[in-house]
Amino acid sequence: MVREPLSATLASLPESFHSERIELLDMLRSRGILHRSETQPILSRDGSSGRWMLDSLAVTLTTRGAELAGKCLLQLLKRFEGRQLATYGLTAVPILQSCILQDDSYRGLLVRKERKAHGSLKLIEGVIDPSEPVVLIDDSVSSGISMEEATARLEEAGLRVEGGICLVRFGWYGGYARMQERGYHMEAVYDIWDDFISVMPNEEQPLANPSKWFPKFEWHAEQAPEGLHPAQLARVVIAEYLSSGRLLRAPLTLDQNYDSSGGVWVSLRSRTNVHQRFARGGFWHFPHETPGTAAEDVVMGALSTAAQLAKGDDGGEEGLKIVEQSAIA
Repeated sequence: MVREPLSATLASLPESFHSERIELLDMLRSRGILHRSETQPILSRDGSSGRWMLDSLAVTLTTRGAELAGKCLLQLLKRFEGRQLATYGLTAVPILQSCILQDDSYRGLLVRKERKAHGSLKLIEGVIDPSEPVVLIDDSVSSGISMEEATARLEEAGLRVEGGICLVRFGWYGGYARMQERGYHMEAVYDIWDDFISVMPNEEQPLANPSKWFPKFEWHAEQAPEGLHPAQLARVVIAEYLSSGRLLRAPLTLDQNYDSSGGVWVSLRSRTNVHQRFARGGFWHFPHETPGTAAEDVVMGALSTAAQLAKGDDGGEEGLKIVEQSAIA
């Protein structure tokens, strides 16, 4: 499987960052993954049982682990304005403390989940500077609940939250994406899929390009006709797939030269009502990927669309009726 290269942000950082990032990653992979056992349950927020979880404290509560985590985050913190760091709960406390110890231009805040019931009754611990932007620190962002709750408490206190940094991002969806959608600057040192799951045994490997998920199929013995317009080729391929369950092989030529370097999408709409779309499927070619020929790409885009029409118990008959009454783009 082709792995995406490091983001432009990480790739631009100095060599010292990359060596420290690799050393910390080795520590997290070997000591920072907690597996379920008879004596060690792993529970998700919804109460369901998991096979494993990220246990960063097993690393960041050691001298070298904390030092490396702080060094990696300090490089990313240079991309932020704020010099006021905050964390929510306990997990990222050693990371925040490491950042402060290694660079005295930063100071820290601890956001409690509940206001202290005695003593100072504080919800936010530390010397608060209302004029200074706050950067949230966490070990990971998955659902994003912790980061969103921390943001709300800080903003209710009159502070401006600039964004957040985590050691491990659990993909682009969920909390990480929601923070970005709301305009917060987000950075991560690692991605759970690229940096962890990709090397874990017995784990389903993620697609580097999720748009290129295709159903299992059998190739047809025959090729599609030569010299067709892409929409005509898509129609022929979809109809044959719905009829026989097999995918026609790509022709050598289309009716003219086409550029499919960005990918191919195939859409079926009603001829009588252009606003009614029956199905659309396809894929992108990411910049680091090698595209097929335009004809090959149209065939695979047609497969993606045909798979949506083949669902059900009618063996594709209903899908064929839809194809007959559809215009194809």
